[in-house]
Parts: sequence; structure tokens; C-alpha cells
Amino acid sequence: MRDRRTTSPGHAGKINVTPLIDVVMCLIVFYLIVGKLAADKKARVTLPKSVIGAVERDRRDVTITISGSAGSPTIYVEGKAIGVEALENTLRVREEGAGAQIRADRRLTYADVSPVIEACRRAGLASVKLTTERTGGGT
Repeated sequence: MRDRRTTSPGHAGKINVTPLIDVVMCLIVFYLIVGKLAADKKARVTLPKSVIGAVERDRRDVTITISGSAGSPTIYVEGKAIGVEALENTLRVREEGAGAQIRADRRLTYADVSPVIEACRRAGLASVKLTTERTGGGT
């Protein structure tokens, strides 16, 4: 007797792709998480201390991180290294009302941070905030 399932011309065979889709989705989520963690590890900065409370971050604000040693800082915009010359043009394309949050290492001098603040001003950003670490005290 013949097996009908193998001789039927209309049904060549079905492949269950549900497990494949599950694996692909898990890989996508894994790489998104790892990519975000890797971007955060690029610029390790030790923030200055402050007793003033935290300021809310506007979703339009761009995060500018300045790390390195005094005299030779490295600037990161949203986790990507950029030169101070290209910083102003990068900031100009932000939406109206956007501001900047500057995370500068406490070992840097004002002379290292000043060109970044000036580039933010020339780019027309609505506000510039300096990020600090909150200490235990305060009002």
C-alpha cells in the first residue's frame, strides 16, 4: 500500500519556521543589549561631585561625554567619538529646542570643556547642562 503523504503533488512538505523566528528574535535582542552596553563602556568618566539634586533629562537633549586627560580630551556624542571641529555641525542637525548634557571627567580643566560649551552655543542649542555625581549631603 502506498503512503499518500509522499505521493501527493500539492504537498511537497511543510517546514515549521516558528523555532527559527524565535532564535532570530533572541539574537536580535541579544545584540541590541550588548551593543548598548558596549557603547556605554567606551567613555568611562569620573564625574565631579555635587550636593544639588538631579535635573530631569529632556528626551531631545544630546549627551556629550568628554574623557581623557587634561590637555588631550576625547569627545563622544551619543557614544561616538568625534573631533571638536565636527562637533558644531553634528549639533546643528538636532531638533528645535534640543539641549546638551555634558559629562566631563573631573580630572579635565575648564580649558578642555570650554570648546565644547562654545560649540553648543554656536550650534544654537537651547540649554547646556553639566552632569555631576550627587553626594550624600544636600538640601
